[in-house]
Amino acid sequence: MARLSIIRIAAAVATAALVPSAALAQESRELRGPFVGVGAGMGNVRDQGLEEQRVGVMLHARLGWGLGHAVAPMLEVGVHGLGDEQPRNGDIVIIDPSGGGQMTQVVRTPSVLNTVSVLASLQVGVPGGVYLRPGIGLGRHAFPAYNLFGGGTPTADTSHEAGLAAQLALGRVMNLAGRFPVAVEGVALWSGGEDSTGSRWAAGVQVVPMLRF
Repeated sequence: MARLSIIRIAAAVATAALVPSAALAQESRELRGPFVGVGAGMGNVRDQGLEEQRVGVMLHARLGWGLGHAVAPMLEVGVHGLGDEQPRNGDIVIIDPSGGGQMTQVVRTPSVLNTVSVLASLQVGVPGGVYLRPGIGLGRHAFPAYNLFGGGTPTADTSHEAGLAAQLALGRVMNLAGRFPVAVEGVALWSGGEDSTGSRWAAGVQVVPMLRF
């Protein structure tokens, strides 16, 4: 009986010690008050209309406010598809058929997939110490633009258009050094095209060091 009582007391002491520790660990992972973060990762971006894709570095920045209870609204910016090729004047040439008129012939198609997203997001903690962050906003697509029939010298340049964008992130915050938590997360972005580009999909993994004020 005495041994059973000692075991019960030890279990009660261990439980009392573990509960505050778990609470402190959860609190350390929570973002409270204002914070900023800048990070990078690796991902893939794909243009559905062009059936073209590229794997490379992606960049990220965020500004948010932790409300407690693992809830944090934020404004975030993501850059995908770095490493575009520059459009050239000789990519498309004008041909004068023998029957009259003018035609164009594509000689080279540059890879232009740079996509920038600006999103308003809400990060919410879920069981297991991870979080979900849905966001919605605008996506800007780069694409090659050619002026062949403007009456002057043909020109080639990179142009842009914007459309609706939405993103979902899943990750975990690790508190490595006091006011400097680090988020490790996977992201999936959809960015709608307009007239010159199709819908673009981007997905990857990024690491974002943050500063809590």
